[in-house]
Amino acid sequence: MKESVDRRALGAFRCIDSITGSSVVEPMATSSTQLTVKPNHSGIYVIFNGPGLSALTTQFSPPTAATWANPSSFEVTIQDPRRRYLPRRVQLQAPQALGALSDAASFFNPQSVTLYPNGAAPILPNWAVVRVSVVRTGTPPNGLPWAVTRVTRTSDNTVLATGMADSQGEALMAVAGMGAQVSKNAAGAVTDVTVGVTVDAWFDTDIQKQPVGWIPNPDDVLNNLAKATVKHNSANAQIAAGQAVSLSIVISV
Repeated sequence: MKESVDRRALGAFRCIDSITGSSVVEPMATSSTQLTVKPNHSGIYVIFNGPGLSALTTQFSPPTAATWANPSSFEVTIQDPRRRYLPRRVQLQAPQALGALSDAASFFNPQSVTLYPNGAAPILPNWAVVRVSVVRTGTPPNGLPWAVTRVTRTSDNTVLATGMADSQGEALMAVAGMGAQVSKNAAGAVTDVTVGVTVDAWFDTDIQKQPVGWIPNPDDVLNNLAKATVKHNSANAQIAAGQAVSLSIVISV
């Protein structure tokens, strides 16, 4: 006997590649101690249930503000079985707010979760690649795990790329779409045009208190750069399409 079971979705999210900004359609392993999450074939992860939200999942009359619960924040862990992307945690909203398709917070629009590549992830030939080793002061200069990094164009402070270091302090960032640019010097020789950038790194010293196997939420650092335990340093570099730059940033912790 076939049985049809209908349930209302409470929200959804999708994974976004930090370099290209495109959706990651390859399946990720997701887990949550509170939410019931299931992927579909389009790379969308649908939230079907959560604490205190079961009654909403069987509501099929048009919901109203009076019958719809206010959004709450829940934690989800995302891991890539192929290890192309670094593992991360993220805070998601459920149920997503009632609203029209034009409302970015509406349950009609999946929430976006940025995934950051690990150091061995494939890169394209025309990308401007920046590899950063974030290390602590001292000898040897041990890597600082899960540091957050950023590339900013020096001329106008435009953020070009954001990344996250792995458990050894190694981060991969890339700027896509710069396009190859050349110019002639005084001698008539053709040279590549480079862009001056500032590469920043932040490390939250509270991470040192976490147990082995702990998975970070980079938003905890990005949204709290002024936090007392977040330490920072930066370096200058020149980048160009099709070229790779490697540098080390030392942070005193």
